[in-house]
Amino acid sequence: MTNEVTNFLRKIAKENNFTVFNEVSGTLDIYNHPPIKQSSGAVYGIFAVSEEPLSEIKEIKDHTNLYPVYWGSDVSPPSRIGAHAKAYKGTGNAKLRENPEIKGKQLIWGAIFVSDYKGFEQHLHKNFEPLIGTSRSGKSLKNIEVTG
Repeated sequence: MTNEVTNFLRKIAKENNFTVFNEVSGTLDIYNHPPIKQSSGAVYGIFAVSEEPLSEIKEIKDHTNLYPVYWGSDVSPPSRIGAHAKAYKGTGNAKLRENPEIKGKQLIWGAIFVSDYKGFEQHLHKNFEPLIGTSRSGKSLKNIEVTG
């Protein structure tokens, strides 16, 4: 979804030879709750790359040597993925460093912004079971409403 701000930013970026990859937009109402309404949320995945089969998860069909480690959703995926990479206590993170199955394996991640991002995350959990995590939704957003 676009609005006047993203249209302006995209135009200026194009005029100055910057590549635009994706966008998110919304409204900000500082007098009501939640103050931020944004167009979409992100779903992200973390994969292990391994030439040897992993014992606890299945390789993704038609994607050689790729194993789903974690599925998540958030409105700001890089900061959430960073939390999974650390050993923070009490943040509901994946504690990747503590999992022996992926120790020494290359991990790659990606995220896309989609409509019904919680529903899409559930779909991934159901159809591509990850090593870590369940299909249970995380904490609800307090200051942001995703409208898409």
